[in-house]
Amino acid sequence: MRRDLDIRLLRTLVTIVETGGFRRAADTLNMSQPAVSQHVRRLEGLIGGSVFQETGRSMRLSICGEELLQYARRMVRLNDELVGRLAGGRPGRRIAIGVCDTLSWVLPGLLSRMSDQHPQSTLTVRTGDSDWLAEQVAAGTLDAALLPAAPDSPRDHCVGHLACAWFGQPALLLEGALPIATVNEPYRLRRTTEELLEAVDRPWRVTYEGAGLEGVAAANRSGLGVSLLFAGAEALWGLRPLLPASLPDRDRSLPVTLRVAAHLGEALVDSVLRALSDALHDLPVEFRAVSPKIGDVLELVPGSAA
Repeated sequence: MRRDLDIRLLRTLVTIVETGGFRRAADTLNMSQPAVSQHVRRLEGLIGGSVFQETGRSMRLSICGEELLQYARRMVRLNDELVGRLAGGRPGRRIAIGVCDTLSWVLPGLLSRMSDQHPQSTLTVRTGDSDWLAEQVAAGTLDAALLPAAPDSPRDHCVGHLACAWFGQPALLLEGALPIATVNEPYRLRRTTEELLEAVDRPWRVTYEGAGLEGVAAANRSGLGVSLLFAGAEALWGLRPLLPASLPDRDRSLPVTLRVAAHLGEALVDSVLRALSDALHDLPVEFRAVSPKIGDVLELVPGSAA
């Protein structure tokens, strides 16, 4: 029997993750918190399992929930893109920002700051892989996108370099071929993982591939494999760090760039950079950000206060 998905349920899931909780999602969607919970229960009936491993302050998606989230983001994005195109004559400023899936943990702080700075504007966020988001910026469909990539044009702004670290169960290091839990291609973390292991001739095998970091974190906690993730994942997702001597310990970090569309004015560029600066201050990640546009130098380490 054919079953049709309700886009409202998918939007609720995406909003819970992007705002960081059921209550905030209820406020954002102008719904009651019980209604938000009911949407999640309906999704659980659809997938035949739990969407979240834990809720509350330590909210974590299950592996099935993480996979559902990736599809939900795509479907909500396509829905909004179509509705926006059909209703393109609406008054008021619309700001469309893209965030790469591997940087989605920036979203709650970024959305909050942008909403404060532009209360009369409509904010649209799209997530996906870096190549697709870069194409959307080039086409003018997105105003800007946050990507784990080096700048490649004068309008790109490098907002920092994100340090990487290894996480997992120490017993996994004793296996002949190192089990790896990682993201699917084409994400930079996957390529960086392979480059580091190949550089020291360490045999490895992929035991889990996920479309987003939440699923990789869940697999890592479950002992399915070792993962190269952003420093600070211990605080973000409750992962166990591995000693640097156990695995390739070369200094490795990923550049993070705000790619800006040609039509975007300097005032709005500065506004987005400022929102990013403020959001990054709140994150328990090791991140060195330098932006001459906003005059800030951020150096955050796990658990530190900016």
